[in-house]
Amino acid sequence: MIEPSTRIPSDFAPSPTVEVYGNYHTAGIIVGLPEGLKAPQIGRMQAYLNVNGVWSQVQDPVEVRNYGWFATSLFWLKPESTYQVKVEVLGTASNTLATWYGQGATRKEPVIRETTDKLYVATDGNDSNPGTLAAPFKTLAHGVQVLKPGETLFVRGGTYYEGDLQFAAKANEAAPLIVRAYPGEKPVISGADPAALDPAAWKDEGSGVYSHPTTEGYRSGYLEDKRSGQIVRFFPIPSLAELRARKINDTENFKDNRFASFGIEAGIFTDGTRVYITTPGSLADYRVNIGLQGRGFQIAKRRSIQIDGLRMECFGANDFSCAIFVDDSDDVLIQNCQFHNSGCYITAKRTAHRLTIQDCLFKDDILNWPFGYMKSDGAVSGFFETGSINVDGTFSGRGLVFRRNKIRGLFDGAHLGPWTLDEARTQETDFYQNDIDGCMDDFIEVDGYARNVRVFDNYMVRSLSGISVAQALDGPTYMIYNVIGDCGMVPAAQREKNAGYPFKTNGGPEVEVGSGPMYFYHNTSFTLDPLSRAMLVKSAKWKSLTMRNNIWAGQDAGIDIWEENPSPIDMDYDTLYIGNTNVPLVVLQYHTIFKSIDTVRRRLKWLKHGLVADPLLQDPKSGDFTLRGDSPCIDAGTALAGINEGRALGKAPDMGAYESR
Repeated sequence: MIEPSTRIPSDFAPSPTVEVYGNYHTAGIIVGLPEGLKAPQIGRMQAYLNVNGVWSQVQDPVEVRNYGWFATSLFWLKPESTYQVKVEVLGTASNTLATWYGQGATRKEPVIRETTDKLYVATDGNDSNPGTLAAPFKTLAHGVQVLKPGETLFVRGGTYYEGDLQFAAKANEAAPLIVRAYPGEKPVISGADPAALDPAAWKDEGSGVYSHPTTEGYRSGYLEDKRSGQIVRFFPIPSLAELRARKINDTENFKDNRFASFGIEAGIFTDGTRVYITTPGSLADYRVNIGLQGRGFQIAKRRSIQIDGLRMECFGANDFSCAIFVDDSDDVLIQNCQFHNSGCYITAKRTAHRLTIQDCLFKDDILNWPFGYMKSDGAVSGFFETGSINVDGTFSGRGLVFRRNKIRGLFDGAHLGPWTLDEARTQETDFYQNDIDGCMDDFIEVDGYARNVRVFDNYMVRSLSGISVAQALDGPTYMIYNVIGDCGMVPAAQREKNAGYPFKTNGGPEVEVGSGPMYFYHNTSFTLDPLSRAMLVKSAKWKSLTMRNNIWAGQDAGIDIWEENPSPIDMDYDTLYIGNTNVPLVVLQYHTIFKSIDTVRRRLKWLKHGLVADPLLQDPKSGDFTLRGDSPCIDAGTALAGINEGRALGKAPDMGAYESR
């Protein structure tokens, strides 16, 4: 962590041209150009951070598309601290055109306020009560309506079948609105239809099919075994005929299209008037949870709201369902919550600034389901792809921080980029220190506008592909110190023979434009998938792609690029390992083959200082991707300004996400 400097250089004078936008441990440097200076006149920008009174170089600012402003990022900062930066603007002949200075502060760590004014809600309460501990309210809907700035609403244990929870009051930083679990208790907010819980409420349609009246879409739901508590997820089916037959309508891709072949134990279909389900056993053995509510909390045009310790589940009445919807609202904190078995969990829309999501659990159980069918069929396509956090297409917020969360068994882990409209100069989005185990498709989607998006220090195992940058528009986008493990090793990928690969560039918005500048530093990518590529690049269009100090490992292919002339790749000090020693290192458009590292260096100018070797990881089979003591990756990396200072423990940085000593 870089401490703020107490020594200010004598020449320091902040300029309105330079903005420093701070999160907790990072900051963006955004440089505008004054009138009379145009981007084509600039050969390079160099940025420096004041460290102990000395200007220490960091990553160069790069132009954000062709908008006339430049951006870069600072890492490893200390919360609630002020930092000074310097920017040197060089011309095309390396002459100095200008020197500017900027100053900004990182955010202080969020803390749930301990308030003197408290309200309470309990399942055995009454909304006509005063809301005291002895006489609590009954519903959250009433509690959040009467909650005033500076008050805390404590939620007692039990299950609340509610949704569309909206705060009436407008709060501020000094007096937030707080909703917390009562100490030692575990309240659950469920979007399920309470009228459908009892098996007796369902009509037996024969052949193990049951129905119930409905006016909603019921896209999400599950069965709960009354004896064991085991959860069985409903798979949405587009027709009653398929539900009765217990088969998906895809014989082209699957010879055996029975539900059982895909781990589907229960199905759900609705025609708009009735909802139909199948069960793996007797319906009498289960509680039936089907998503009546589209949304849990709806936070619109509010600020300073804190939600702590709640469990939210079964929100899925329609395509736009989510447990928490944050729309045009600032300084929202969501922490220590659990999110289960919904279509989407948290959605952020429009100018939602400084949204923090931390120390939460996001859990589903759909990894056996048919991947290709889910991607293409209208009944399920897109519904499960939004992930733990879904940044809406019109999101223009800054300072989104998603950290220290656990993600288990989702389709996609997270979607971080707006793709329709973005009115912010930079996003300043941080996704870090998260633990992901099991995604059917991508760990993270940075698809859409990605201006100062930073993905770092994450541990991610079992997916089809790793980080999707399709397209990471405008840039810059940083992927650093991540473990991208076991791509291709989820059941659907293995069954459908979809090869795993660490990042994805195909598809997404504005393919004709391509991604902005992208930086992959100090990532460890390793998988045991027998069909895997060390790197698979389908659509190879971007402004720049820089790779340093990474480990790329595949079992059946090296670097497979589906274009003859990809956009520039600056790749060095990386390790490339292929389990199958009989395949080429690099293949371009299926037919241009590079078999040796010497050819790769001569023809492609890649890996001049790189390695083609087994990285000798400790125990990838058990998820340990650290380096063994005899690994060739130790001390084989290179110094990266603003990235690995202070992390290297030997004579040089190690390759990959971990330092060995």
